[in-house]
Parts: sequence; structure tokens; C-alpha cells
Amino acid sequence: MSTTGPHELAAHLPADEIRRFHEVLARGGYNEEGLVGTLGPIQLPTLLRRDRAHFQHLTRRGRPLDLQIRLFLLGIPLTLEEARAALEPVGLEEWARAGLVGVQGGEVRGLVRIMAFRKLLLASDQLEAPGTIGRPDLVMGITSSTSTLADSAIPRPSRSTLDLGTGSGVQAFVAAAWSERVWAVDRSARSINFARFNAALNGVAAPIEFLEGDGFEPVRGRTFDRILSNPPFAVSPSFRYLYRDSGMEGDAFARGVIENAARCLNEGGYCQIVCDWAHVAGEDWKERLRAWFDGSGCDAWVMRTDTQEAAAYAHVWIRDTEHVGEEETDRLYAEWLAYYARQRIEAISTGLIAIRKAGEKPNWVRIEDGPGSTSGEFGEYVARGFELGDFLQRVASDEALLEVRLKVEPSARLDHVCEWEDASWRIRSAKIRLAGGLQYEANVDLRLAGMVALCDGLRTMREVLAHTAQALGADLDRITPNCLALTRQLIERGFLLPVAG
Repeated sequence: MSTTGPHELAAHLPADEIRRFHEVLARGGYNEEGLVGTLGPIQLPTLLRRDRAHFQHLTRRGRPLDLQIRLFLLGIPLTLEEARAALEPVGLEEWARAGLVGVQGGEVRGLVRIMAFRKLLLASDQLEAPGTIGRPDLVMGITSSTSTLADSAIPRPSRSTLDLGTGSGVQAFVAAAWSERVWAVDRSARSINFARFNAALNGVAAPIEFLEGDGFEPVRGRTFDRILSNPPFAVSPSFRYLYRDSGMEGDAFARGVIENAARCLNEGGYCQIVCDWAHVAGEDWKERLRAWFDGSGCDAWVMRTDTQEAAAYAHVWIRDTEHVGEEETDRLYAEWLAYYARQRIEAISTGLIAIRKAGEKPNWVRIEDGPGSTSGEFGEYVARGFELGDFLQRVASDEALLEVRLKVEPSARLDHVCEWEDASWRIRSAKIRLAGGLQYEANVDLRLAGMVALCDGLRTMREVLAHTAQALGADLDRITPNCLALTRQLIERGFLLPVAG
């Protein structure tokens, strides 16, 4: 598989020279705020196709930012005069020498797509640059899985962090904020080159070692406090794209990442991965997934975000990643479906998996549907979820839970659903939800909503249930088992939090 391309970024240039490109773009307002202010909160397509006229209209004012967006985000070529206006005071020749633009005749074309993410600017392949579409070593930019993993990353101090499958380097740069040292590994030489360039472009201060190689091989013998991975996780029948395909059967690659990560984690260390897993005919998908963690010495938390039937899954991946004609699309679709039939794969799920090395105690595994939405960076909520899992393990008996003091999470909200009846609104049902972080929600019995409100951090659960039984006119012994079961669910999802001591 060739790794030479029509252009390469000049990552060998001095870091201060590369940093100047960032300064020019930043001066023009090329950041998340500037892009949203110009284009609106839209999902940019991989290719412009029928959207070209619309984006040209949005960037019609001709400001330096408009011209930069056309050049580096939309792939619309500029005249020499426009390019100089957009890229000054750094000369056009320097941008070309770095591999960022190509100049031919009176036209300047962006050779990379530069995306803004948090405070970073990240160069990846510009898919509409000549010779880029269909490259097996294509370097992808920011995707939904990129942002999900970055938002979920636990931002606590780490002596050593591994970014496995670094791509353009984004997870390594996110981790650099709280890591003493980062290793960034990818099997694609072009990805490593892009990541090195992006590190210099953003002036990343923490030491990052970029290593080319397959899986954990380049860091053999090392252990880590944190591992982040957005690997090539598509359940696909072929090995066409390094960023998409693992070349292994079914979801074996994702399982291998989990199993190898468990061996490479320091005690108390976390691995977080975004991946897909298969639903195999005749097998319970949760039990099949649970086997990934057997003997790992790790606690595990799986949050499923989506499930698609095999045919729909194939359609979406082919539509989004294969830029070929109708006849070839039909052939690929038939190939994918035949592969799923041989593998007995009925559906594929996507989700976030987090494991924590905890080898000195019995391990727990939590597999569930993730919350309907999340708010901002939620890594601290992931860490808290593991702490709550440990707490529930310590108070496994009802008698132990009755002695605990709990308080309501400050972002918890209770919503009432009312129906109009007899010239008034009657409360018919209630829902408790979290307004921040992992935004879980759950229906709650109106009679037990008062029980939750009594959790003020001062009363024990024994006292809370005594008050609840009295208010309901119910037998305490009779309601206790169901109330404690509800309490465990509310603790697990972070609605109720234990009070220290």
C-alpha cells in the first residue's frame, strides 16, 4: 500500500515557521466562533457537491476569513490576489513550501482541510484536492467519533498517555493539557506526518512522541495511566482505507484493543475508546460484549449510542466513505451484505467503552444505553460514574445502603407532565433529568419523587424512607425494597450522590 501522495505537509520545517500559519489564520478569526458565525451551526459535508453555491454565498463578503474558509475548509480555489489578501503577511511561497496550498497559473488551491476544534486548528486531507479521493492512507479530519472521545476524556493528571490511532493528532493534543508525556501511534506514515505538523501548528507544549506502527507494537513494554483510541473500527469486509478498516474479521480489532489496553494500563488507569461491535444471530449482544472484559482486571462501562441493522450500516458507511459511481456502489453494497451473512451479523452498535484497571478487587461491568444527550466536556462525569460504581459495590446490601446519606445532584431537574381537566392542570407523570454532563433522564413515580427530594445529605436513607412511608400512608417494610432499587438506579446514573462520612 503506497504512502506517497500528490503532496505532503512539510512537518520538518522549524516549529516557529509552522506556528506563523496559525497566527495568520487566528488573526483573521479562523476559529470555531468565526466559522459558526460565518457558516452557521451546520454539519459540513465531506464533499461540497450540490452545496457549493450555498457556501459560496455565505462567504461572499470577501473578508480574509471568508477567503480562508473557501481555501482551507471548502476547497474553493482563489485567485492570486485573493490568496495574498487572505494569507498575508506570510508569503504565498511559504504556504506552498509547507504543503498547505498549491499554486498553478493564476489559481491557488488549498491542499489540506483545516478544521477548528476547541482552540486547535487541525490540518487533514482536503478531499477535493486532485488525487486525494480514494487514497488508502487518507488522513481524516474531525468526525463525530473524534469529538465524542475528546469530550469524554477524563481530564485528570496522567504521567503517561497513549493516543492509539492518532490520525491528525487531536486526541494527543487534548491529552497534552493534563499529561506529563504523550505517545501518539498510527500505522499510517502520512497520519504521523500530519500529526507532527499539527503539533507545531498549535504550539503544543507537552512532549509528544509520534510513532509509526501497528497497534501497541511501537510502545511494547510500556504502561500508561491513560489510553485514548479512536481506531479504524468499521465492521467492514475489506481493507481499503487505513482510517476506516482494520483488516480483521467482524469486531475483533476493537476487542483486541480492549484486551491489549487492559494489559498496558497502570493500576487505576483508564482506557477510553469509541468503537462498533456486532450483534451476532443467536447471541445476546450484551453477554457477547461482556466477554471482552473477562479476566481483564478492569471495571468496564459501555454506553451504547446507536444501533443499525446490518443493511443500513453498510449503506451509511458506503455513502459516506466511498466516492464511486453507481455500479461500483452497488457492487460494494452486495459485498458488505454477503460478508454480514457469512459472519451471521444482524446489526452493529456504536458506543463509548471505558475501562479502569482495578485488579485488587472484584470487577464490575456496566452495559447500557448512553444518555440521550451530553453537555460540553463530560470526562469528569465519566470518572464519577466509576466512583459511583465502586460505591454501589461497597453498599451492595440493603442494610448498608440504609445507613448512607445522599444528596441530589445540583443539575437534577424534575419535570411534570400535566393534563387539563375540570378547568385546571392535573399532574399525570414526572420525569427526572440531569441538565449537565451526561444528561440522563428517567420516569419517576409521582409518589416517590418526594423521596428523592428528601435526600438532602443530612438524613440517612433509613430516615428518608421512614418519612416517605409516613407521607404515603404506606407500610415501611413493604416499600423499602422497591425504594432502594430505585435509589441504586438513581445513584448509578448520578442523580443521587453519596455524602462523604
